[in-house]
Amino acid sequence: MLRTYKATIKNNHIEWDNDIDEVINSDSAVPVFITILDEPLPDDSIYRGKSMVSALNMLVKLKAFRDVDDPVELIREMRQDRELPGRQDAD
Repeated sequence: MLRTYKATIKNNHIEWDNDIDEVINSDSAVPVFITILDEPLPDDSIYRGKSMVSALNMLVKLKAFRDVDDPVELIREMRQDRELPGRQDAD
């Protein structure tokens, strides 16, 4: 399995954004693939996950889905309400 870690390359050296000492031992060689991003990530991109968790926690506190008995069935019904591209009935 490939693991992804955020880093920046400066002067031919990799500067890791996170503490990865427990994953990569500085004394050993580690094979890597480097992907150069076409566009830099927005500064707030690392907080996107935290804001999603915060929003979901707010929905839990508000009991926004208290009337939903079966969430799986709700999703099935929602998916049936919209037409999928290329799957419209030919009349």
